[in-house]
Amino acid sequence: MINFILNGIFNLVINLVNIILTPIDALISTFLPDISSALVAIGNFLELCLQYISWAISLTGLSSNTLNLIVAYFTFKLTVPFMISTVKSALKWYKAIVP
Repeated sequence: MINFILNGIFNLVINLVNIILTPIDALISTFLPDISSALVAIGNFLELCLQYISWAISLTGLSSNTLNLIVAYFTFKLTVPFMISTVKSALKWYKAIVP
């Protein structure tokens, strides 16, 4: 008896949520672009950027050594803080486990 009442309450709640969310879902699907078309647009934009990046880099007149130094600097700047935080987390975890 209680199981029947609980199932009825759950079905009622599920149906009410469906009734409330169906118009919102219709609005989203109507006015927002599809995810696949958005991803295609992003891919097309990146492809367009990559077509002209070599031209823009050659226009700066920087040598290959200078460009290698710039890439190495930004690689260092972006990866070292991540590695340090990983080591800190590992040490903190180790201190918490080992008394």
